Amino acid sequence: MHDGDDWLLAEEVPNIDFFFCQVWLRSFVNDMRKSCGMNYSKVLAVFKGKDMSFYYGRKNALDFALNLVKKIDANPSYGDEINENIVRVSDALEKHAESIPSDLSKKTNAELWEIIREHVGLHTEFYEWGWLPNATDMFHPELTDLLKKYLRGKADSDELVNSWFVTLTSPGEKSKDALQHQEFLRIAIEIENDPFNKGLFLHRQPAEIVRLMKNPARKMLEDYHARYAPVTALWVEEPASLEDFASQLSQYLKQGKSPALEFEAVDGDLKARCKEKQRLAAELRLDEKHERLFGAFGNFMLTKLYRRYAQIRALYKMRSVFREIASRFGITFDQARFMLPHEYERLLLGGNLAVAGLNEREKFCVLYCEEGFDSILLGAEAKELEDSTVQKISSEMVELKGQCASLGFAKGRVKIILSPADLQKMEKGDILVAIATNPDIVPAMKKASAIVTEQGGVTSHAAIVSRELGVPCVIGTKVATKWLKDGDLIEVDATRGVVRKLSS
Repeated sequence: MHDGDDWLLAEEVPNIDFFFCQVWLRSFVNDMRKSCGMNYSKVLAVFKGKDMSFYYGRKNALDFALNLVKKIDANPSYGDEINENIVRVSDALEKHAESIPSDLSKKTNAELWEIIREHVGLHTEFYEWGWLPNATDMFHPELTDLLKKYLRGKADSDELVNSWFVTLTSPGEKSKDALQHQEFLRIAIEIENDPFNKGLFLHRQPAEIVRLMKNPARKMLEDYHARYAPVTALWVEEPASLEDFASQLSQYLKQGKSPALEFEAVDGDLKARCKEKQRLAAELRLDEKHERLFGAFGNFMLTKLYRRYAQIRALYKMRSVFREIASRFGITFDQARFMLPHEYERLLLGGNLAVAGLNEREKFCVLYCEEGFDSILLGAEAKELEDSTVQKISSEMVELKGQCASLGFAKGRVKIILSPADLQKMEKGDILVAIATNPDIVPAMKKASAIVTEQGGVTSHAAIVSRELGVPCVIGTKVATKWLKDGDLIEVDATRGVVRKLSS
């Protein structure tokens, strides 16, 4: 802990649960070497209710990124190996989740422990591979810098380098978000072609729509809800209802857009990006090694969303386990999600609920991990560690710099979006500012004239979706949600990765 390596803020995540966090926090210091030959040396997480911030050692995070990028640079096929394993472990995690019955009342305590043990094991392996794309670029943009250095030998300006980089790292397939959007559009097309259903969506309230709508659109909407409602729940939220999805369709259809044309545009935009990528690669005469590196980097974008959808669904299925534990041992649902694996084992196999400070943990605690060692700190000890992580923001700062995720320029009013509860304040043309984005705030992203995030690398959710939407995006600004406030007038120069405040 006192190794002289200052803390680096890795992520701030609102509305998240302890059980999920401890899986990856512990894997970072114990299991990463299985996939890349190196663990992080320490990690610290501060929990305040359902809000969490976690930290690495600053130098250690850089060393980890350099080690990983060196491996990818030396052997470009390793990037392909990372992507293949992310898909493999994501499928395994989701398959396990699907095996969890909704009714666990007849399961023994030992059987509940086995479900948790298997989930933790699979989710740990999931992070051994799934975290690597983040680590290459999220805190120290080492992979981006490596590829841009290669492009600078062929360009005469940073703007041109950024433009080429965005083109060459564009994925060759649709992301999970794009595929979900096309499913949404298929339902809208079916509704448009049925006068009765179209009338419902244009003139009735969501509850009436759900009660009265007819097949095949009804069946399509029910299937869509079954697939994607868990994704909207993210970590601790309630999932979207059938009425919520009906409301989204209603709002879309009232805009008078053509879902059929938009559906075709998704395919057309992908084909155009792929064609431009091939043209540019030929024009620049990319060597085989760098063509493969750019390809693996682009596929990181796809596999990051692939894994995100899988793990959200898996964690949603685990809620039934924690509800059963809460019922059996007389604790709350949230308390049942606030333990370490060995505490679940002790509780379920030994009946021992002697979990120190369980009530206090819910309010404020710190989890510190090194290899083979976990410690949950409370009270004054936790506060002392939290104080050692405090960031300072200069009051004289006039602009933020980040990475270019999607090219373009925009000017508009800031709307800070931290959770789905903030979606209602987003208006068409606003600039969305977030710590990071997730599938649950895509409706707000579709209204944005630009997107700015504190966290994430070029393979982050914000980068992927902003490219698919054609919206300017700057990521990795570190302090955007603290430096800006709702209503600030800003300009976003995403081609240069700069955000300027024009007025408050």
